[in-house]
Amino acid sequence: MPPRKKQQIPYTVLIVEDELAIAENLLLALEGEGFIADVARDACAALGRLEHESYDLMLLDIGLPGMDGYGLLKQMREELQLSMPVLMLTARSTLEDKALGFSSGADDYLVKPYALEEMLMRCKALIRRSRQLSDTAFALRYGPLRYVVADQLVTVDGQEIKLSRKNLMILELLMRYGGRVVPRRRLEEYLWQGEPPSAEALRSQMHLLRKALSAHGFDSIETVHSMGWRLAPNAAQP
Repeated sequence: MPPRKKQQIPYTVLIVEDELAIAENLLLALEGEGFIADVARDACAALGRLEHESYDLMLLDIGLPGMDGYGLLKQMREELQLSMPVLMLTARSTLEDKALGFSSGADDYLVKPYALEEMLMRCKALIRRSRQLSDTAFALRYGPLRYVVADQLVTVDGQEIKLSRKNLMILELLMRYGGRVVPRRRLEEYLWQGEPPSAEALRSQMHLLRKALSAHGFDSIETVHSMGWRLAPNAAQP
């Protein structure tokens, strides 16, 4: 029997784009490749998400209402101290525009109109390069919950929690989904690369994870009937 293909955790992308049709096209293309994507229609909405959620990549338009993409990028780099890669997607094509984008903190620059296939290739390359360069510092955040992936270090309000390997895998997937429902099947495939050892195996692991987190004041894993589990959306707030 050939070995099972290893299940990959989904990468997360924040799309910052005020034109709804463009945002929807980007969303569909990314989700079709297995990414999890959110959309923010302006800089204020994007900053709100960045303060409470973690992303692997941002797709950023320059011509936003209110604060433009340059201002958002500057605030993200200097005030929030976020180093995640940013791919600028814009109709501005002059050398001066590109120079300003890169000097503001962009990692790549793609001029509209562009092929969605090229956009996806650049997304994957940026995330791959970012993880290779900064994996030791990469951390997922969800409200008071923080997980430094490379060190397998989980904290709630700075207090360390010891978790088993499978509990860490569940937690990482829940945090990457950022308040969305993680289907039971998705969790089982990721944990066991196929069928779980018993019908109650996942439920037992989830019970252990909940118990460990609640002992440190984080009691925010919700069961969504007939679907799966998620981190409570209100738990992302400070």
